[in-house]
Amino acid sequence: MAPQLKRIPGFRGVILLRRDRGDLVELQVLTRWESMDAIRKFASDDPELAVVEAEAQAVLVEFDRRVTHLDVVFDA
Repeated sequence: MAPQLKRIPGFRGVILLRRDRGDLVELQVLTRWESMDAIRKFASDDPELAVVEAEAQAVLVEFDRRVTHLDVVFDA
């Protein structure tokens, strides 16, 4: 995931979070971008449409089809 993302202009980083939930594992991906324009160039004109590669979709039980964008207001 990260090597391909690092080549995308405007990409600033990724965090992958994991939580065990019984027999399942929940993953949450947080990406950081330079701007909404950079996100649109990566995702599409609909920046809230989730970008989930076909290979990932094949192994996931479910995934969010829409994403939420938030602005970083503090980073220590």
